[in-house]
Amino acid sequence: MTNPPSPYGTPQSANPDTEPVHRSGSAAPRRIMGIQPVLFVGMCLLAVVTLITVVLIFVGDFESQAARVVWTVVVFLAFTALLALDLVLARRSATPLVIGVAANTYLLAVLMIAIWVRGGDAGEPVDEYDFGAGWFFAELLGIVLLTLLVVRSAAAGAWGLISLGHRSGTAFGRVLGQVAAALLGLVGVLLTLHFAIEAFGFELGEWYWRATVAAIVVTALAASVTVLLFWNRRNLDWQEAEARGEHVRPAAAPGSVLPGGAQQQAWPQQQAWPQPPRQPDASGLLPWPTFADGTPYPIGADGQPVFPPSAR
Repeated sequence: MTNPPSPYGTPQSANPDTEPVHRSGSAAPRRIMGIQPVLFVGMCLLAVVTLITVVLIFVGDFESQAARVVWTVVVFLAFTALLALDLVLARRSATPLVIGVAANTYLLAVLMIAIWVRGGDAGEPVDEYDFGAGWFFAELLGIVLLTLLVVRSAAAGAWGLISLGHRSGTAFGRVLGQVAAALLGLVGVLLTLHFAIEAFGFELGEWYWRATVAAIVVTALAASVTVLLFWNRRNLDWQEAEARGEHVRPAAAPGSVLPGGAQQQAWPQQQAWPQPPRQPDASGLLPWPTFADGTPYPIGADGQPVFPPSAR
């Protein structure tokens, strides 16, 4: 059964961002051999590190490199999984992909130095081929897990702070969110960089850890203010919506059965304003009615616009 033709034009999409829009003259996204540039850089970095690892395997004693090779493969797998996760998160925004590639690059550099430069404990020869006999394998286990946890947590927190800063609705909040994200990244670096520095035999002094603690305190302050600005915006939006009467509940619950067997229409939070008389266009169709913010009225089962009670 077909519906009768509507005297109104075709309704516009309520959410144009979810539909593919092709505009003439729009710039196509940049690709390198069909790959996103940031992802291409990560793949090249992984290839370079693999080449260096292969050279180190042929230079050193093969039996003593067993633990290093095992943890190198583990790091490669973690790098690939995390980069795939960043690609999924970047479907709506490129920010998580940029932050994720930067974090993964740092992870790869620190862990490769810690794995291939660091030696056994106490300067004694350790049978690294026997994973249960020496401490070297367990030491690398702790370094890899701690570095992955700290760096990726800092990356996730940085993305969250940038998002909260943009949603604060103020220029100060946006800038502060980016500053807080940068400080959080610095904290993640300071908490893990010592693994690579100590691998070369350098001892870090007390001032390094003092600076790390100071960076943590300043980061906590910037992050707290960013979160407060976000909730301030949320509170203001709620108050403005309440002043417009958008929080008033309808007399009948959405979906309840009205007299005559009809169901109560579940209306969005748009406010319906009286509209001027609509004149038909050249084809004899009336323009589709919209809310005050431009959102079109929903379409009914008969192909006609369903007007809210306040506009009837």
